[in-house]
Amino acid sequence: MLIAALSRRLNDGVDYATFRKAWIPDELVPGDPRTRVISALNIEDPRELFTLAVLENTEPADIPVWLERIAPIEARRYERIRHLVSEPTLNAVYQVIAEDDLGQPITD
Repeated sequence: MLIAALSRRLNDGVDYATFRKAWIPDELVPGDPRTRVISALNIEDPRELFTLAVLENTEPADIPVWLERIAPIEARRYERIRHLVSEPTLNAVYQVIAEDDLGQPITD
């Protein structure tokens, strides 16, 4: 499993609801591996927005093909949100190497 992480700041005077309305994709791509996207605001700084996308059924080698397929959609989204948020301070894809429930015993 892969995850994509993105961190940025809402601009002054922009609330999350306004950002979200512009952020929602205007088109779906069949087979989009972003099966779950979690958006969160920092409880100490509600302008700091963190987004985590779970990428299922995909491998690192698939990313360039996938990015090419969604490029036009993402370009339109960027044009809608660019005046609402800062450029990302974190924008990366990670390979998941462990997933733990710290409420349960962990065994190696």
